Amino acid sequence: MKTKLTVLSVLVCAGLWMAAGCTSYYHKVLTLPGGAIAREHGKPMEGGYYSNFDPAAIELEVLPIESTNPVRTQHVLIATVKDKDGKPLSMRRVEWMIAEGSVGTIVEVDESGYKSMRGYKVDNKYAVTHTNMGDHILKGSAEDMSDAVQIKKGQTWCVITSPIEGDTHMVVYAPGIFDWKHHKVFPVKHWRDAKWEWPAEATNPVGTPHDLVVKVMKASDGSPMEGCIVNFTIMDGPDAKFAPDGGKVVSAKTDAAGTAKVTLTQVSPVEGVNTIGMEILKPPCNPCEPTARLAKGSTTKTWIAPKIEITKTAPETAGINEEFTYDITVTNPGKAPATNTLVTDILPEGIAYVSSDPAATVAGQELKWNLGTLAAEQSQKLTVRVKSTKTGKFENCASVTADMGLSAKACAPTEIKAAALKLEKTGPAEVLLCDTITYKIVVTNTGDGPATNVKIVDNLPDGLTSEGNQTVSIDGGTIPAGQSVESTFNAKASKAGTFENKSVATADNGLTAEATHKLVVKQPVLSLTKTGPEKRYLGRKAAFEITVTNKGDIEARDTVVVDMLPEGLEFVSASDNGQLKDGQVVWQLGTLAPNDTKKLTIETKALTKGTFKNAAKATAACAEATADASVVIEGIPGILLEMWDTEDPIEVGATETYVITVTNQGSAEDTNIRITCTIPDEEEFVSCSGVTNGNGEGKTVTFEPLPKLDPKVKAEWRVVVKAVKAGDVRFKVEMISDMLTTKTPVMKTESTHLYE
Repeated sequence: MKTKLTVLSVLVCAGLWMAAGCTSYYHKVLTLPGGAIAREHGKPMEGGYYSNFDPAAIELEVLPIESTNPVRTQHVLIATVKDKDGKPLSMRRVEWMIAEGSVGTIVEVDESGYKSMRGYKVDNKYAVTHTNMGDHILKGSAEDMSDAVQIKKGQTWCVITSPIEGDTHMVVYAPGIFDWKHHKVFPVKHWRDAKWEWPAEATNPVGTPHDLVVKVMKASDGSPMEGCIVNFTIMDGPDAKFAPDGGKVVSAKTDAAGTAKVTLTQVSPVEGVNTIGMEILKPPCNPCEPTARLAKGSTTKTWIAPKIEITKTAPETAGINEEFTYDITVTNPGKAPATNTLVTDILPEGIAYVSSDPAATVAGQELKWNLGTLAAEQSQKLTVRVKSTKTGKFENCASVTADMGLSAKACAPTEIKAAALKLEKTGPAEVLLCDTITYKIVVTNTGDGPATNVKIVDNLPDGLTSEGNQTVSIDGGTIPAGQSVESTFNAKASKAGTFENKSVATADNGLTAEATHKLVVKQPVLSLTKTGPEKRYLGRKAAFEITVTNKGDIEARDTVVVDMLPEGLEFVSASDNGQLKDGQVVWQLGTLAPNDTKKLTIETKALTKGTFKNAAKATAACAEATADASVVIEGIPGILLEMWDTEDPIEVGATETYVITVTNQGSAEDTNIRITCTIPDEEEFVSCSGVTNGNGEGKTVTFEPLPKLDPKVKAEWRVVVKAVKAGDVRFKVEMISDMLTTKTPVMKTESTHLYE
């Protein structure tokens, strides 16, 4: 069954190979996976053998091509199969063969892969491997990685060794490469009973000597090999030589300890890397033997030197008397320490030293710092605090020196500028007492540096306040050069007069500026008087005179006089175009110049009894005045006495009735009205009646007083008499009351004709 499967695989491969036109390595692809090693031919069978069945494979590379190893050590050879672009190819067969007559043996080979692709050692002189499909690490020890070898995709390997001295000549063959000129490589390995130690790569300061020591020993027992020749050659790098002769090539023999030593020095101390090639030769034991080359190697000597750099920074500008900082940084960017590092900074006049960190040694304007040794690639920062004392442009330079002639310098310019303050204050020249006074303050920095911490204070004089305070404070902050800050504030005057107030601006560094403003506060002063009758009777007219005067020192604008009529007085007329509106008489007088007077009149009519205050008010811009006049409105009784007889004439013996009426036609009540009647001789009293009781005695009839008679009310009394004698008689009535201004009674008579 196994044979049939193999034949079938071959047939399938052949078919695929023919269908592909011999362009692919198909006979590898279709092999089945497995752990056993399956040996195969390197070329395809009849039909494909005579053509290039793997056109992708172009070149075989084997490294190292020639080298020397101590006996009893292992050596790894790495083979790479490449395409036309130099790209490594995977799954390509490589055969390893040790030529007849060579010493050495194949120890192991790359056995990665599956079955026909898996590597195998046929015997100690022949092996087959295939290039890898991925990257691998080949290790000689699980713990020690020092001898690990990196195997990359498209590479494969073989390990050889020899227990005796001699040469191993190998043939490495890639059967997939069609070109006979490129499918074989012939590496050579020289095995010697010697091992050696090359001097390690080293780094030294420039200008210092450096010893190169090579040690040669037997590989078999480790004993030193005396008399071997070691050639040293300076291959590249800065100008150097071997001491003491000064050549670039020198030979030295190993001593009893197996060591050969030479000293490398520089012609001049400069940085760089020297590559030193070394070759170990073993002299022949007899004249018939050639000199044997045991090994070739190289090492490097890196010369390093200190460097010194310095930077210095400072603000571009600063103000007069202002403190500021210089920052100095000293750096050694080199690979060696800089020794005896000294920094010097000489401050220019006008820049005063304040402090530094670290502290400097100060001598006048000169500052020094002894930094000692500055390690490689290290920096030291110095901070210097200074203060400007005058204006101008100052360039401050700091320098640094160190051993090996190192020096550097850095400068930093700073312009010292000074601010200057200018203060302007504006406001009205003249205001009324009641006006709001607006002041504008402009503070300008006329200097070339910033003015900092600017403040303005205005102490108002007595009679002026701002929001209830007499001190106004304004914070101006920082004002750049050439710029201004504008502020306004309002004030009020509590009295008239002339006021001069001063504003003071201050800033850091003792800057000050002042500005004053003169203000005249005026006030129109209105004087108002009002005169009129002290008493008027109801229904009668009452005239009032109003006088308004501006007694101030400025015109009274928009002067208005208002007379506020009480309810008991009715408007009749007004002078000067006074207008009645909402119970008030208003005069629009316009502007009253200082000491101007205006007289106004108003005529009213008394409507109600009582005492009335007629008030007037004058107003103008920032002024007012009031005045009033009181008038008493009284009523007046108007007593009308009337009398008549009811029968006239009458016959003697008959009676006559006299009717007496008193009517109050006035506007006030009358009191204690007393009626007295006188009967003529031709008549005699019979009876009497009326609003009050009466009494007749002889020829006189007296009625009790009427206590009160209201306005428009009538009172009546009657007297009955009898005619006793013929004649033309007169019946007389007399009346007196409290309101009569005269003591003479009011008298009335009524004539009656008596006949027989």
